[in-house]
Amino acid sequence: MFERASTIIRDGSKLDYDYVPKVLMNREEQMRSLETLFTPLARDGRACSAFLTGGVGTGKTVTAKRFCADMTEYCNSKGSPLDTIYINCRNRNSEAAVILQLIRHFDKGFPDRGFSSEEMSRVLRTHLAGNTRQMVIILDEVDLLLKKGGVDLVYQLTRFSEGADTPGKVSLIMISQYSIDGMLDQASISTFKRANKVVFDRYTEHELYDIIKARADEAIMPGKIREEAIGMIAKVSSDYGDARMAIELLDKSANIAESDTAGEIDPEHVRAAKAMIYSSVSESKLVSLDMNRRLTLLAVSRAMKDNMEIPISAAEKTYAVVCEEYEYPARKHTQFWGYVQDLERSGLLRTEVRSDGSGRTTLISIPDIPSRVLADKMAEILDGSASGGSDEVRALRPRGGHVHQVQRHPPLRGALRALR
Repeated sequence: MFERASTIIRDGSKLDYDYVPKVLMNREEQMRSLETLFTPLARDGRACSAFLTGGVGTGKTVTAKRFCADMTEYCNSKGSPLDTIYINCRNRNSEAAVILQLIRHFDKGFPDRGFSSEEMSRVLRTHLAGNTRQMVIILDEVDLLLKKGGVDLVYQLTRFSEGADTPGKVSLIMISQYSIDGMLDQASISTFKRANKVVFDRYTEHELYDIIKARADEAIMPGKIREEAIGMIAKVSSDYGDARMAIELLDKSANIAESDTAGEIDPEHVRAAKAMIYSSVSESKLVSLDMNRRLTLLAVSRAMKDNMEIPISAAEKTYAVVCEEYEYPARKHTQFWGYVQDLERSGLLRTEVRSDGSGRTTLISIPDIPSRVLADKMAEILDGSASGGSDEVRALRPRGGHVHQVQRHPPLRGALRALR
């Protein structure tokens, strides 16, 4: 069942959320900030702390993990062993659950029941007091812990090394999308103000392109992803500045291309992946369009084929053909441009004006659904048979009696289901 060799994906583990690349793209500034903040630990064995903040998918977690891995390698080479404990507070969102995971770093067989939080705290302090290695604790999504009363634990961890006559110091990195100043007591706030926040801004389209290109080089077989597909993933995910979304798009696009036996990942597979993750396209939105906008959308989707984008002139030529096919009067350029703008406002199309040596060109793209699927669906709606669901080849009859064949594409069914 799963024996068929992959023709697209070389190493799927490189597309996992938990994968930490050897080199991070476009987070050099944050890595330098962390290096500055943790120099006292690396050089002198002094406890440090930092707070990483930014939106979803801005690289906070992977940066913390990469930095700690690099710092561990450095410290070990200098004869100062360093341990890192990563805790996701979404999974362990109580003080007791966090303490239990910390204890199990020292005692893997410690039972998960039978001890109160106070008893476990004493056990943890005993382990920490006897520890001879430097330790960095990463509390990811720490706001979820603080909301459930984990403030005292954070305070104890930040203060453990103060005045302690032990070679092992405890350093702390907290990560959150949100400001946590209002969740901490004044003593803990002062610690993290001194340490400074490390801020992670949303990725730009260019930065996301670099990330996807680097990840594809690791995960995808050489020559199996088109440059336009990488660019489309970057463009689509740049609306959110979210590298996680970009990597998920790459992952799903690769799997769709594998099922499609296309031989490479192209923009159509990216559109299908986007429709599976999130799409602004719904059947009710398509059905609500008037005849002119339906014909415009059909024309654009037919002209698009497997391209990332097309010039408006190409779409307008196909529009004239579609109007003739359905025996409907084609509108002038100004009106056609107005229809395109209306469809963009509805989230069904995207336009971009670009300059080249010969002048300015308007380019149209379809961000949320494969053009083949959209063309099939618009044909069904125009022909009055929008109840589709068959995967068979079906003859659809436009007004005027012309018969054309619409071929369903099984690997893109997920995108089609998004319309239902």
